[in-house]
Amino acid sequence: MASNTLIDGVDDIELILRITFTKLTYKLEEGQKEFRPVDTLVEQPFDRWVRRVPSKRTGCQAAIRIKLTDDKKYLLYHFKEAHNHDFVHEEDLHLLKENRGINRAHEKMINKMSNLNIGPVRAFNIMKEVYGGFDKVGATKVDFKNFKKELNLFIGEFDAEMFVKRLMRKKEFLPNFSCEYETTDEGVLKCIFWANEDMKRNYYVFGDVISFDATYKRNKYNKMFVPFTGIDNHNRNVTLGAAILGSEMAETYIWLLKAIKNAYGYAPPVIVTDQDPAMKRAIADVWPELRHRLCMWHIMDKLTTKVGAALCSNTYFRKRLSVVVWTDSLLHEAFEIEWATILNDFGLTDHEWLTYMYGLRESWIPAYYREEEMSGLMRTSSRSESENHFFGKIGNPKCTLVEFLSHFDTTIEAQRHEHRKNDHDTRYTNPGEWSVFVLEKQAAQIYTKTIFFDVQLEIQHAIHRCTSVRLDHVMIREEDVTTREAVPNSSPGSILTDGGDPDRSEEVNRCVREISHAAEYVVNKLISKFDHLCDFRDHIKQFMSVADEAQINALPKTRRNRFAELLGVAPESTTIIRVLVGTRFKGCGSHKRLKSQKERAISQSGTKRRQCSLCKKYGHNRVTCWKYIVAVPEAGDSRNAKGNEATIGEGDAATVVEGDGPGSNNADDVFYTFGNDADMDDEDMAE
Repeated sequence: MASNTLIDGVDDIELILRITFTKLTYKLEEGQKEFRPVDTLVEQPFDRWVRRVPSKRTGCQAAIRIKLTDDKKYLLYHFKEAHNHDFVHEEDLHLLKENRGINRAHEKMINKMSNLNIGPVRAFNIMKEVYGGFDKVGATKVDFKNFKKELNLFIGEFDAEMFVKRLMRKKEFLPNFSCEYETTDEGVLKCIFWANEDMKRNYYVFGDVISFDATYKRNKYNKMFVPFTGIDNHNRNVTLGAAILGSEMAETYIWLLKAIKNAYGYAPPVIVTDQDPAMKRAIADVWPELRHRLCMWHIMDKLTTKVGAALCSNTYFRKRLSVVVWTDSLLHEAFEIEWATILNDFGLTDHEWLTYMYGLRESWIPAYYREEEMSGLMRTSSRSESENHFFGKIGNPKCTLVEFLSHFDTTIEAQRHEHRKNDHDTRYTNPGEWSVFVLEKQAAQIYTKTIFFDVQLEIQHAIHRCTSVRLDHVMIREEDVTTREAVPNSSPGSILTDGGDPDRSEEVNRCVREISHAAEYVVNKLISKFDHLCDFRDHIKQFMSVADEAQINALPKTRRNRFAELLGVAPESTTIIRVLVGTRFKGCGSHKRLKSQKERAISQSGTKRRQCSLCKKYGHNRVTCWKYIVAVPEAGDSRNAKGNEATIGEGDAATVVEGDGPGSNNADDVFYTFGNDADMDDEDMAE
């Protein structure tokens, strides 16, 4: 095709551009890589490290240039087809930068896998297996890793701001959602508490005894995640609320307990914690009517240290003490007599620690909690530790707060699914009966399946070992005659949305899921009918041309908007709420052994430091170089391939498609501008 050729109609220009880009996929890049000589006669710094990146540039001048004239026609004013290099083999086309990139499916895959604590590399491997090969994915592992890195850079210092904003959006749009937070005068996030409607409903039904443990592993900002745990009608853990705390001071706990009381309206009858003096003070100040129960396991675990290993190695002493301490069948008068007898038999009457713990007996001995409903189900904080382990399977201590909230929602969704499954098994399955006693049949109709199995064992033991006695008083509430339908099941998936969606992204995602499910359903039905399967494939391919036209006519979303859509919230122009880094807590210890100056010098001498290809400084790369984070250019401004400003005349809106230019599908939304073309090699973006 000759130069200075006028082209009528959009269809013709689209055809030419498609043909041109098809040819471009076989070509390498123009220009020459910048020569950076190294004087081998001069001693280089010990920390100097030069990345040896091969170049694909050969100085090829093949190009096509098109511009729009005043009479609304496209003018092809330059075309050079000759190349000075070999074309890439067809089976390697997927490795070229022009033929790969992160699309919407990749972004969703990376984000959804991140919700399950699966990193970008594993997400790529999963996608490779699903698609049927590396060449079918449309991107590389490095592309996946770079996208995740850019997503975290997008969050950046706005992490706490976006985290709080996302929870407050839930409070605004979701019914009966509670969220309170507190910041310092400098805007540092101190603590935050939240609970949704289902958590509150579970609190009202299962909140007789709750437990929480503030010793869970910290996040990347060294803040504590504190879930509030109860026991549901299946004897399983249920989350009643959650908080993130920045300190273990009594003032922080006082604020937290007040936030809980504001959310639920009243304090729980019994709360189980460890022996934290700050928590003890906070409970006494905010909830004086509450029974504060100390964790029995933590107390008994100190027995060897306090009493001595010699005496604790005596199994008879441990057995007698454990029988008295752990049982809930004794009245408190009988417990006091047995306790005094044991201490007298082993010469521990004047033991200081045992005397002190005896003074606190009403805070941890089961004999003093016989009047408290459901207190026998929770005597230690092991429920909280089990809950921490449950969250730890999906959580990641190095993730951002925004990522943590997604992990938390995913975990709560899994917990709800398990509760729904247990309800289903209770409603529609009949447990086997072991006897003909009416008591067992009635228990099967009253209790859930899990609880009934425990009751069934007790009935069998009673039949073989016990005799009938008259009970003058049985503690049971009239509304608790059945535990089968304690709480209604919530609608699935409601936890994952905040309801406030002006861009309809949630509706779009729902439509995409419905399309995927419909396609999978048809494929499963037609898998044994090859002809019908081919017809369905052809029917789907007919819409590919429609999709291509839609992509041409509609401007794609910027990367910033796509990040905001994935995270559910976008950062503001300025940071209002910040996170505090480096908070110290009791028991956290030193993360690393202190090294001497000699050890540090030796370790640094062999370390290779990364040098930024833009500012030539060490300690970062060009992606994180603050000098090249720029604002979105104003309308009418543009930059040419060399990074210089280019002015387009009012009548000629020029579109330049360089045959071997660096080109990108997201050229309008790149956050970073680069100094020269030599730095545009793919490998520079790799971690």
